[in-house]
Amino acid sequence: MKEVQIFDTLPPIKYDTNVATIQKLGEQYMPLKITDLTDKGQFKTVHDARMVMVKIRTTIEAQRKAQKASALEYGRAVDKAAGELFDISNPIEEHLQTEEQKVIDEQKRIKEEAERIEREKIQARVNAFQSFNVVLPFMDVATMTDDEFNLKLSEAKTAFEAEQERLAKEKAEREAEQKRLAEERAELERKRAEQEARDKEAREKEEAFRAEREAFEREKREAQEKKEREAFEKQARENARVQAEREAKEKLEREQLEAKEREEAEKAERERQEALKPDRDKLIAWADYIHNITLPAVGDYDAQIIVSEAYGELMAIAEQIRKRAEAM
Repeated sequence: MKEVQIFDTLPPIKYDTNVATIQKLGEQYMPLKITDLTDKGQFKTVHDARMVMVKIRTTIEAQRKAQKASALEYGRAVDKAAGELFDISNPIEEHLQTEEQKVIDEQKRIKEEAERIEREKIQARVNAFQSFNVVLPFMDVATMTDDEFNLKLSEAKTAFEAEQERLAKEKAEREAEQKRLAEERAELERKRAEQEARDKEAREKEEAFRAEREAFEREKREAQEKKEREAFEKQARENARVQAEREAKEKLEREQLEAKEREEAEKAERERQEALKPDRDKLIAWADYIHNITLPAVGDYDAQIIVSEAYGELMAIAEQIRKRAEAM
């Protein structure tokens, strides 16, 4: 097909006016201004000038459309001829593009598959490190050789197992210490319960003894009163001197009896206190022992809390033992 030379076939562009003419009109018309809105002369001058510019504009537009018509027709002819050529050449190009794309797509698939396998390999390595609580940057793991990876993974595994063993040992020691403290608390509680039982038994015995003694004294007093009343009634008929002597004698006997009873009661209390002294001394010594007990040296914070709380409880127990022993 013969090549078309556009510039040889299209006519030259021609307008009745030119740039110089329009620039000259601009120099003439641009200074025009209406300074008085009621001045008809100024208005007419500006209006006439505008009509000149309107005529120039409409003339240019008409000439533009007339000169462009042939160019538009030529353009449509060019597009039609190109379309006929495209209809024949495009299927050939599309076929070749399809065949070429097969190779491109396969190369892309192979590359993506290789990248996927590599990513999965690196992620598997990252996961392996994380299983031993080791977190490394992805790129650091990606750049490792197999030997470097195996060495670092082995080191991480060894360190992880050692740490797990240490933690398990610490846990076992902590549990053993907690068990020991629990046993000690249970033993102290058992001894406290036994002591309370002994204290209760002693109080009950003391109450029983006091009640028995009071009953005996009451019976004795009632018997004595009955005897005295009968004797008084019998001797009432005797003279005043005999009665006075008897009353004096009875008073003396009562004072002696009361003195004897007081002496017996004081003696019984001294004997009771003497009998309780070994137990009281033992209890006070026990309280001193608890007060001076050696605390275990522990490093764990929870263990320190346990020791501190237990120590406070022991001090309270020791103080309670001392007070109750001294009050016996």
